[in-house]
Amino acid sequence: MKDNPYFRIGHLKIVDHLILGIAGLQLKKNGINLTRSTLETFAMNSWNQVCDGLKEGDINGAFITAPLAMDLFAAGLDIRILMFAHRSGSVIVKNKISGTNNIAGFKGKTFLVPSELSIQNMLLHKFLSSAGLKFGTHDDIKADVVREVANPFLMTEMLLNDQDHDIAGFAVAEPFGSEAVQKGIVQKVFTSHSLWKDHPCCVFVLDVSLINNYPESVKEIVALFIKTGQVIEETGGDAVLPLAHLFFDQEKQVIRQAILESDISFNPALLVPDIEALNIIRDYMTDSMGVLKKKINVNSLVDRSFILDAISETSH
Repeated sequence: MKDNPYFRIGHLKIVDHLILGIAGLQLKKNGINLTRSTLETFAMNSWNQVCDGLKEGDINGAFITAPLAMDLFAAGLDIRILMFAHRSGSVIVKNKISGTNNIAGFKGKTFLVPSELSIQNMLLHKFLSSAGLKFGTHDDIKADVVREVANPFLMTEMLLNDQDHDIAGFAVAEPFGSEAVQKGIVQKVFTSHSLWKDHPCCVFVLDVSLINNYPESVKEIVALFIKTGQVIEETGGDAVLPLAHLFFDQEKQVIRQAILESDISFNPALLVPDIEALNIIRDYMTDSMGVLKKKINVNSLVDRSFILDAISETSH
């Protein structure tokens, strides 16, 4: 008989990963037990750290952006997307003192994004392109608006230290937008949901060896995440605010705003991986942006069987 596996799941402390954070805290504080596995969560400081952890085997799963999952898979990492972590939920904010009052005002400015391979980068690219502005890197002489990759945890501080008022704003997962709004540094322009309704963003990936060797354990962990998402949806987020406060270690008002005003959804039905939506992301970030270097077969990356089983059993 095999020993129960340890799921070592890496993540960031962002609202996109709230399901994992709440599930982990419930196991520790509320006496909820897993019978077929042990869940260990690892809060990391950057997307690079999450990717390195997966590649080096320090973690065997992660909540990670869909484009990063595609990039790791293209590079040969044997992982599968088992479910979406959420839908929508990011915010685009502008620096209050940058002097930008409309889209055209972003020309010649810098916008911060959490990763080249992030949905925030993609949606900001689409938004600026729709206004005829080219969004590119510092070394792109044709760029109208420069994108700079920054750790989400540091974006607010970077705006505070921007003496030249060069940074127009940033696109980021919550709670970092709400944090900057609460501090009076930025003004929210819109949520990502307004650019693409119910868009995918982060996904739950797991090492294939775990999936193959411990399918019942994987089923249990996915079911836990689905039940957690259902609780968040059914209570409007209010029931999980105390645990969310512990997960984020942020002011309660910031967390409330981040969860309740970001248009994020944890509806279990929307957490089933949408192949068509993933193909849209893959094609845009490959063809229009050039940040994804290889077009993968998305069907080969995704395994929807566990979440479909979990949703079926939850509905009975």
